[in-house]
Amino acid sequence: MTNKLRSAAVLLLAAALCSTSVFCTGCGKQQETSDADSDAGSIYVPEVPESRVDENTPGEDYTGVIGDTINYADKLDVTLNDVIEIDNINKLEYRVLLAEITIHNKTSEKIDCSTITHFYTLIDGEEDTNSVRDVQAAVSARKYYTSINSPLENFNQAIEGGQTLDGYVYIYAPSSWKEMKLVYTPYKYYNTDQIIFTLAEENFLHKSYSE
Repeated sequence: MTNKLRSAAVLLLAAALCSTSVFCTGCGKQQETSDADSDAGSIYVPEVPESRVDENTPGEDYTGVIGDTINYADKLDVTLNDVIEIDNINKLEYRVLLAEITIHNKTSEKIDCSTITHFYTLIDGEEDTNSVRDVQAAVSARKYYTSINSPLENFNQAIEGGQTLDGYVYIYAPSSWKEMKLVYTPYKYYNTDQIIFTLAEENFLHKSYSE
């Protein structure tokens, strides 16, 4: 019964990703909702094990910055290639960042990788999961990658054993902050180890999309 309830909760969370009423930090319009739905495609729902790790269990932190490749326990190589800031939005209200990441699964077993469950930000020390689920950020990301004819997509799938996957995480950011970190928990539900990238503004690439 517990597992069924957990599975139902995850399905509801996945469905809510496509709704402006839950995850949109600002006031999303109907067209923005449609664009975000298109960006998400069919939502991948990670498997939740019957016995999951207690989230308060201490884990190991692996840290890096933009451009670094983190070797996680000889299981994964995770590279934060670039962080792009979209310039043609009203930055007095919010900012949109695109963290472009390469994940190489060095094991023979697949791993889950979903923005909904595996990523969040630390902004001035405060944990924020909504920042990587925001509709406006999703729309800006899709507009940008469409305008440059890029096939890159947000993380929303399993990564098979031996597979290398390129993707991005979109981030709805405040107009200003002192420190921002992007946190990736590769074995969510199984352990609490984290890969933490510090996002330094001076290393951002600045891009715009065509209207």
